[in-house]
Amino acid sequence: MTYTSINDIKANVTTKWSHPNCKFQRGDRVRVNAHVLPNVISSYFSKPIQERAASEGHVIAVSCTPDGKIRGRSANGFCERMYTRYYVQFADKSIFGIHSHALTLAG
Repeated sequence: MTYTSINDIKANVTTKWSHPNCKFQRGDRVRVNAHVLPNVISSYFSKPIQERAASEGHVIAVSCTPDGKIRGRSANGFCERMYTRYYVQFADKSIFGIHSHALTLAG
């Protein structure tokens, strides 16, 4: 799904984090890598995200549990976090939520 504002995102996200184990921090410039293409992971990523392969943008938010944690156990004691989705804003101001394994730091 394409967003134009953080307020449009319906998932639980935070814009303030500093956990040292996070792959990216707010403001990092990232590149969408080839893992989004259908021949690598068959149709797992949406077509709009596939069209962003090799594009660069800035991380502006990260997915989290309802209590705001992006690492560790949730309030009920279970580890609800399997994958971390980073929300990346591109030059055209569109925002996409993309799993961390499909992003790399841009030089």
